[in-house]
Amino acid sequence: MIKLTSIETGKNSEFDYDYRLKKLINLIGSEAHLITNGENIYYLTGFKGTAGMLVVCNSKKYLVVDCRYYEMASKIAHDCRVILSAKTYPETLLSVLKEVGIKDITLTPDGLLLVDFQSIKKVLEKDSIDVHIGSKVINSIRIVKDKKEIEIIKENLNKAEVAMTKTLPLIKENITERDLATELEYRMRLEGGDKTAFDTILLFGERTSLPHGMPSDRKLKKGDNILIDFGLSRNGYRSDITRTFFFSKGENFDKMSKIYNTVKEAHDKAIEGIHSEMLGKDADKIARDIIINAGYGEYFGHGLGHGVGLDIHELPRLSPIIEDSILEGGSIVTVEPGIYIPGMGGVRIENMIIVTKDSGVSLNITPTDLIIL
Repeated sequence: MIKLTSIETGKNSEFDYDYRLKKLINLIGSEAHLITNGENIYYLTGFKGTAGMLVVCNSKKYLVVDCRYYEMASKIAHDCRVILSAKTYPETLLSVLKEVGIKDITLTPDGLLLVDFQSIKKVLEKDSIDVHIGSKVINSIRIVKDKKEIEIIKENLNKAEVAMTKTLPLIKENITERDLATELEYRMRLEGGDKTAFDTILLFGERTSLPHGMPSDRKLKKGDNILIDFGLSRNGYRSDITRTFFFSKGENFDKMSKIYNTVKEAHDKAIEGIHSEMLGKDADKIARDIIINAGYGEYFGHGLGHGVGLDIHELPRLSPIIEDSILEGGSIVTVEPGIYIPGMGGVRIENMIIVTKDSGVSLNITPTDLIIL
């Protein structure tokens, strides 16, 4: 058994971590749980790193980190015992459990790699500690956002929109997708972003039919449409927005403008129709029926949207293939219908909204009207 180096931490007032712990205990009960997902550890403690383990048992938190993070975690983690991992994480975990007297622990499945599970299980069971995989989805306690989370996410979204607005004047013939994406990402950093929320999608012309295509050296030509899906991350929280523009009118403008107007109608009607306690698949159906009735059903292959918070894709899901995803009041989701015609191009419009009992309320400050640059 390893001799443990540890420290008891004080309070971190950035968020209401005590309330978050209560939500977790209501979900999992008093039995010991091991949490390895970095976003969940941050949500419960205020500590964010590339490695770490959090044991929760009887409303007490034991945060295991290595030497890279011990000082940081000791200063910012809320009401935890922070423990230095002097050997491997599983070996340190074993010593923690033995010292506390835990003989049975449940591993939460959120983001746990099979190789890590096998390593933990091997070390713990060798010392007669039973290991189980939990059935509870810990991420679910993060669905409903509190007032401060909503403020941060809206600020992050609006900062990204300001960065986009400042990037638009740089659009000119022969600029590449890659160069324009770089300019946008630079301006998101200037607006206060810690990093991009995800890999920026920025595409021209026929390449806009790739829903998640990556920027290339393809140069902008007159008549191209431009699809930009982007966001920034700050204070751990992310934003997500998509806009489609037209770089003058090309030979396919009449067809593409019809597609644009169809997507916009689907987008706007979905936001109007969304309300708390509805199923995500029913929200998707509002937009999908409009696109199907316009004759483009086969070209809308992805779901209508997803939750956004500490992860760029989190619960709830607005998808026709997920049966049990319920939209809770206070959750923040994207609404992002799209139509993608191979060889011609695509259109996607995406806003972030708060789900309320009456409708979705958009957090965006930029318009979704068809714009010709």
